[in-house]
Amino acid sequence: MSSTLLGVDEISPLTVARMGNSGQLGTGMRLDETHLRMLEALREDGRTSMAALAERLNISRSNAYTRYDSLVAAGAIRGVHAVVDPAAVGLGVAAMVFVTLHQTEWADFRARLPQLEELEYFAVTTGEHDAMLLVRAPDVSAIHDLVVARLAQWPSIKATETVFLMDEDHFSVSLRPRGSDAGASESAGERYGMTRFVRTSDDRSLRVSPRGRP
Repeated sequence: MSSTLLGVDEISPLTVARMGNSGQLGTGMRLDETHLRMLEALREDGRTSMAALAERLNISRSNAYTRYDSLVAAGAIRGVHAVVDPAAVGLGVAAMVFVTLHQTEWADFRARLPQLEELEYFAVTTGEHDAMLLVRAPDVSAIHDLVVARLAQWPSIKATETVFLMDEDHFSVSLRPRGSDAGASESAGERYGMTRFVRTSDDRSLRVSPRGRP
């Protein structure tokens, strides 16, 4: 096994969360604090050697290899690749294309996605639209051509809405769920399923008449 490890985008937070809830890795090894520290270290520097990783975690090299292999087997670490800056390779324009589909045409839509060279990320969404495509291209006209001349010809697509990205930043999601805060959120008036809120000013709330009064 090579001493070069993984890039930041190779760690699956969803798999880590599932393992954390169940308490077991796919190989039967329990997910503990050392596993989380290992994943965090790999996200900071995916090229660190196994020897350096073992020293940082204060474990033996064989222990580090075993833990690493278990994380790979469980699907928490999903492969090796370089993280490329799109703008540096000429893909300076990005957009989110929100798609509304004919509901009987999902299979056709999914089958066509690999045709899109501009596609970086795809997600099925709730709300007004059915899906979102994150696409990148050299310029605005290329995105326009993608949406108007190509996606518009797909029989599965009923409508699209394109939102261009003006700026971007990237963060690493925490691998330590805030499960202990669930009760506090509930008492603060939050409910599972809420996807939108509108904050009102204190003055506006004071002007609202009590229920039953004009």
